[in-house]
Amino acid sequence: RTEMGNSTNTSLGVNIFQLVVCTPTFVLGLIINLVALWILCFKVMKCTEPMIYMANLIISDVFLLFSLPFKMDGLWNKDQWTLGGPFCKFVESLYFVNTYGTILLITFIAIDRYIALKQPFMARTCRSPRKAAIICIALWTFVWSASIPNYFVNMDTNNCFIHFDEFWERGVIPMTMEAIFVICTVTMTFCSIQAIRTLRKSISAVDGNANRIIPVRIIFSNWIIYILCFAPYHIAMLLYFLLKQQLISQDYLITLRSILQICQCLSNINCCLDAIYYYLAIKEFMKPKLKSTEETCSTHISQLPKCLYVLSAKLNRK
Repeated sequence: RTEMGNSTNTSLGVNIFQLVVCTPTFVLGLIINLVALWILCFKVMKCTEPMIYMANLIISDVFLLFSLPFKMDGLWNKDQWTLGGPFCKFVESLYFVNTYGTILLITFIAIDRYIALKQPFMARTCRSPRKAAIICIALWTFVWSASIPNYFVNMDTNNCFIHFDEFWERGVIPMTMEAIFVICTVTMTFCSIQAIRTLRKSISAVDGNANRIIPVRIIFSNWIIYILCFAPYHIAMLLYFLLKQQLISQDYLITLRSILQICQCLSNINCCLDAIYYYLAIKEFMKPKLKSTEETCSTHISQLPKCLYVLSAKLNRK
């Protein structure tokens, strides 16, 4: 009875934590991403490789944010899911597909940047808006195809986002997710380090060249956000998988389950923190037109939604 009571209290505490984190993540993330997408589509209007990847990243974040209210509903109202099994499978797929869609898109942005900076001759043949669009289409096809097996799994239609026993027992899907994360992390880290080194050399070679500082900030912030949001979640997922495979003592079941849910919840914050990348990237593209606005927003980087609004307002006056 004591163990059951502790489990219930832990679950309640974790659910409250998720509600506290997911609510502002949903509201703030939706506002930031929609404003950024509007600026990108109607104000920047440059069909370049970075802009294509950024637009797809914004769309991925919006789709993930759309699934959050349903995820919280499934966690809080256990045995009371009323929206049906097919819709549950759809929002579950929407959540996981866009989590890994985001990871892959961030990695492709790093690769594209690395080629542009380190391999300028290769960039002439490897980089083009058309090829970036094809890569994004292939990426979406891959991640959505990977979610198809979820629609054939038998589930309790009264629950959603709760029971994944078959997911953990088979082990193929979690190990695939771990492999994707590891490959993407190694690739992104290598590309980011090389790109930063190249830009820093150009800064040193041209004393006071401030034009190279903003790209360095973009790359560094993008890398840090990626690691902070996704590394804890995948470490927790690996440990929980090992426990489910009985390679770790079952005494840690409740603890690891809680840690996994907390880390998964924190990974969603990436949808808001990506705004730092959007803000810096859009500012770099619009710098010739928005010099005065740039100086203002640079001192208020914490007020990202307001800065994005100021950028759009400035463009309207041009």
